[in-house]
Amino acid sequence: MINFFFLPLSFNSMVLILMFKTKVIMNKFIWIILGMVLSLGAHAQSHAGMSAWVTLYEKYQPAKITMENGKVIKQNQANVFLKNGRLLFKRGMFDMEANMSQIKKVEFADRSFERLDTMLATALDTVGTNRILCTTTIDIEAYRHRSANDKVVTHLSIGEQVATNTIDLAASDEPKYPLVNNYYFEIDGEIMKVHERNIMRTLDKEKRRYLKTLMLMPDFDWGNREYLKKVLELYKK
Repeated sequence: MINFFFLPLSFNSMVLILMFKTKVIMNKFIWIILGMVLSLGAHAQSHAGMSAWVTLYEKYQPAKITMENGKVIKQNQANVFLKNGRLLFKRGMFDMEANMSQIKKVEFADRSFERLDTMLATALDTVGTNRILCTTTIDIEAYRHRSANDKVVTHLSIGEQVATNTIDLAASDEPKYPLVNNYYFEIDGEIMKVHERNIMRTLDKEKRRYLKTLMLMPDFDWGNREYLKKVLELYKK
């Protein structure tokens, strides 16, 4: 029979083992944090300035609304809710949130939108038959960081049937709501959010190599319109 003898570790040995384990855990933690940062950095978005209101326009504006069934409605008082990019309209004294699934296009005097899922988006550019689309909304995380407290975040009922957690509709004396642009590609009629991970998995090896080279450019930015066009050109047939 073989006897195993377990000798107690010295104090110094125990300290060394503990230090090694701590270093391993910290290294893993650093790599996790780094991966999260890189993932966020690869998302195509850009700062879009500040707003004093949670709506696109200070006052409601006339708009022409084209429905999915082809019907055109002229709405005298319409707006865009910057919290979620949805269409608002007035019904008497109530602010109503439109049923976005029925809307195809919204045209104001100074700009036009089309529905992108549940949001209103603008078309920035076209490459062949493919397009770059953009949505502009309040950057909620940035807003929370800027706010001293959450007293201005309230529960607001929009109309009689729609209730949503949102930011107070009252205008501020100065711009206080940070806005962010998010970008999307429409490729062969399909919508894809512009993100490095999404792009890489839809390109062949040669085009992925070109994209990696493009990303090494000193001024490359996923929120830069010209670079977005260069990336979208990789999908030309």
